[in-house]
Amino acid sequence: MKMPIVKSVLLPALLAALMMATACNGGGQENATEPGTATEAVTQAETVFSEETEPQTEAATSAATQAETRAEAPEPTVTDGPETEAPTEAATEAATAPEAETAVETTVETTVETTAETDAEAITEPETEPETETPDEIVVTGPEVIEFDKSIHVTESGSQASVTADGGLTYTAEGYDYVSDIGFVINQDFTVHFTASDVTGADFNRFSICYVSDQPLKGSVTYTENGQTKTDSFFLEAGENTFSCLTTSYLDGLKGKDISSMTFSTCNKKEAEFALCLLKTYDYPVYTNTSEDTYYIQNDSYRLGIRLSWGGGINYLRDLKNKNTVRGVNNLINQADTGRLVQQSYYGTVSEGDYKAGVYNGSQWRYNPVQGGDKEQNHSRIIDIVVSDCSVYVKAQPQDWSLDGQITPSYMENSYTLYEDHIRVDNRFVDFSGMKHPFYHQELPAFYTLSCFDRFNWYDGSEGWTDDVLSYRDDLGFWGDSKYYDDCTILVKESNTETWCAWTNSGVDYGIGLYVPNADSYLAGRHAYDGSPSSKSSSTNYVAPVNTKKIVAYEPLTYSYLMTTGSVEEIRATFKENKDFADNATLHENHQSRRAPDGVPSHTPVATSGILDLSLEANKGAVTPAHNAEVSYDGGRQALKLTVKGDDPNVNVSFSSLGALPTSKYKTLIVEYMIPTTTQEENTRCDLFVCAGSVTSATADCCVRQDLVKDGQFHTLDIDLSGYTWWKGNLNSIRFDFLDAASVGDTVFVKTIGLK
Repeated sequence: MKMPIVKSVLLPALLAALMMATACNGGGQENATEPGTATEAVTQAETVFSEETEPQTEAATSAATQAETRAEAPEPTVTDGPETEAPTEAATEAATAPEAETAVETTVETTVETTAETDAEAITEPETEPETETPDEIVVTGPEVIEFDKSIHVTESGSQASVTADGGLTYTAEGYDYVSDIGFVINQDFTVHFTASDVTGADFNRFSICYVSDQPLKGSVTYTENGQTKTDSFFLEAGENTFSCLTTSYLDGLKGKDISSMTFSTCNKKEAEFALCLLKTYDYPVYTNTSEDTYYIQNDSYRLGIRLSWGGGINYLRDLKNKNTVRGVNNLINQADTGRLVQQSYYGTVSEGDYKAGVYNGSQWRYNPVQGGDKEQNHSRIIDIVVSDCSVYVKAQPQDWSLDGQITPSYMENSYTLYEDHIRVDNRFVDFSGMKHPFYHQELPAFYTLSCFDRFNWYDGSEGWTDDVLSYRDDLGFWGDSKYYDDCTILVKESNTETWCAWTNSGVDYGIGLYVPNADSYLAGRHAYDGSPSSKSSSTNYVAPVNTKKIVAYEPLTYSYLMTTGSVEEIRATFKENKDFADNATLHENHQSRRAPDGVPSHTPVATSGILDLSLEANKGAVTPAHNAEVSYDGGRQALKLTVKGDDPNVNVSFSSLGALPTSKYKTLIVEYMIPTTTQEENTRCDLFVCAGSVTSATADCCVRQDLVKDGQFHTLDIDLSGYTWWKGNLNSIRFDFLDAASVGDTVFVKTIGLK
């Protein structure tokens, strides 16, 4: 039986129901998790989690023997016409990838416990980490760029033309409108045919073309594979460009040969001036070293994995430098299905022309290119990969999430680069659909981590990078449930430039952070929270820095972000040191701001103390009469005086002046009180109605009854709340029925009430 999928979704207000439909768990698709069924606080924040063995499928078992081993790649062969050239510099570097790279299972001080069984991604590890170094100068790897001569010479003969490019390429062309100064004016089905001396003979699994075009184009290449004719499609941006593309059988290890033709058509039905100037083919290394097609890069701080069969999204991150981590954690990224990972994902129109988005979990979806794949676990297509020591570039053609195996006319590009204390990711997205998309909340990126990182941290002020107080939440619900969506949406202040966030474990103050300059808001939450440290668990924690943008066809959408690990303060310090690495100015193009005004908190700041000091008269306003009670301040006793005015006397105690009081942090209720000996009733006791989480008013279920001492001395009630099922979320208020049986005029004095 397939397990349900979990996929992040960002929805407008009118699709709140669709948000509920996004409860997805690892595996194939089934019904969404019903709202309100997530297991809260199965593992408390302070718990040190035990290591857990991942379920091992046949594929996972295979992965267990290969997960940390990278086979040495074959040296690539480049073919340009009849002669064979030396490999490019990038390809040569790639071919020298280290052999048998492995990660380590170590015993982490006080928090990690090694067992015989581990995650599938952490199998067969040596006693020590492989020796790695961060290069003195780190260069971000990008797409291959070939310098080329743009001149071609055309000789027409009837409806065909013979072409010789100054770079040496020759071909015949047909299906053009006329010859221009650049090359050809084309519209649909412009075809070039190559002769036997051009691109035949040598095996290849990657090709590069250099071209000039003033319009975006859709192309196809026809060649032979295993004796059969095969055609792969691709897209070209307007400009003077190099385009490199892997064959669709690249990850299967198959090779093509004998490119016979290419066909080009304009995407937007406009005439284009076009010239094909150069064609190269490569016998390219297959950069995978696990059964799950994951390619790793590593330095002395991090080991990063990208799953090529899932569009090159991040499916693995291991921290090699921090010892104060969470027990059982090997991989910080949730990789339960194609919708998880850390990956690009965008939203467009519901329908236009012949296009109609699908239905997902009973709700109408919209155009949604997702780097990893679609809801049915169809994989996105890897288009290109270029590697270097500490950086890797990938290009992918994503699936449309709500459809079944319908790959989108779009490309996603990522450059992943490792530094000593952080990971940099540069993203680029181009949509070739030609559709007109509305403004929509875009995930920048979709970021899935582990359930054991229970606390969401961010800066909620307006004075960024000044070490101002941070905010955090330990009680976020499932962002896809309409009941919690507003609570899971956090708006950035208008003047705030400190736009990072982090998921950490509240017990050991360790986790993973994400910094996206120029982000407007965060959508953050926990799905099926159970505190699991497994990267393949259906439970997951999620955040997406969000901007309201519209996709514009043929125009690149670019942005960059950083990731790092450590304590909250270490994460903040790393981002502060690198705060100017990118400005992401393009995120505010084709954009609608949704930032909050300065000075208005999007969430109540977390309290630094849970105790309300009623020995100070200034705090008297926090306690208000609810029924048959009078509240006054006694300066002599330096305490609040509660006086009975009739039957069932009670007061309401508000803690809003302290800030948020999360139940994951505070476990004990404290009341310091005194009952004078003049009180008329002999049997003195009180009822405390503790309203937390979704409970906002007194109910019998949240009542704690305590006996009190009547001797004219101050005593302290110390009540453990951790065992109550209703003790979850944040404390809202307490109704204090201070004398269960009393006579008019009886009094109780209170110096402190609150949580610790």
